[in-house]
Amino acid sequence: METTIKAGNSSAVIESKGAELKSLVLDGKELMWGADPAFWGKTSPVLFPIVGGVRGGKTLIDGIEYSMTKHGFARDYEFEGVVCSAESRHTVSFVLHENSDTLKMFPFRFTFTMRYTLTESKLEILYEVANNSDVPMPYCIGAHPAFACPNSEGMSFDDHTLVFQEKETVCSPVLDCKTRLFKSQGGVWRLKNSRECPLSYSLFDNDVLYFRNIVSKNVSLLDKENHGIKVSWDGFNSLGVWTPAGMKAGFVCIEPWCGCDDFDDCTGNFRDKPEIQTCLPGASKYYVLTVERV
Repeated sequence: METTIKAGNSSAVIESKGAELKSLVLDGKELMWGADPAFWGKTSPVLFPIVGGVRGGKTLIDGIEYSMTKHGFARDYEFEGVVCSAESRHTVSFVLHENSDTLKMFPFRFTFTMRYTLTESKLEILYEVANNSDVPMPYCIGAHPAFACPNSEGMSFDDHTLVFQEKETVCSPVLDCKTRLFKSQGGVWRLKNSRECPLSYSLFDNDVLYFRNIVSKNVSLLDKENHGIKVSWDGFNSLGVWTPAGMKAGFVCIEPWCGCDDFDDCTGNFRDKPEIQTCLPGASKYYVLTVERV
């Protein structure tokens, strides 16, 4: 079921399955891509309780082996939608709890909430992870919004640049596309004391760009006339940027992450994963993603 929130000339449409953002119109302009299944049938899946995959699809949690699918299970389940105020139609929350199936993959009781708040100028998504178990809960979390690119007449994908908030120096690990593991040795320099990463489809020939442990808390996707969007985050450590290799699909995903695919030298222990988050019993942790036009 879809829920629409509005504020002036802006609107957002969220699907209850996966609490997935399907459309975002800010000041009359649609920013999301159209989810053409010929390329990729998603618009903004949430990544929980893992980002990427684990070696061989299996991982150890406290000595017991569990199977986990890529990017976790939250995107595949119906969330309960709750309108936060009868008077205000610009905020809505979606809630997911563990069930008998999730416990077979992830042996923790949890409450995972996504709250969407829209104003005329921006959309804010608040992610809350609550641990209802009696032991510390490890997890990864990430966003995966796909923005139309190009999104202006006369522009091409190559006319766009990612502009980071701060100057960054990033050597990204390389993903082995056969094993779906990051290589622990070597890497590709994406930024050297620079804020700008010009886009081209060839950048994604080896899948995702992983900007690990960056300082910036926002990045702008700008065309050559400096029009576009700004994606800001809080609580997330790193950034993934992705479009499907060799397809020229007309979108780019800007993905704040806490977590990533396993590395080829991983221990296989889920609690040892890079950027793993831990929520103590009875506690909650929060993450924020904001999208606005610039």
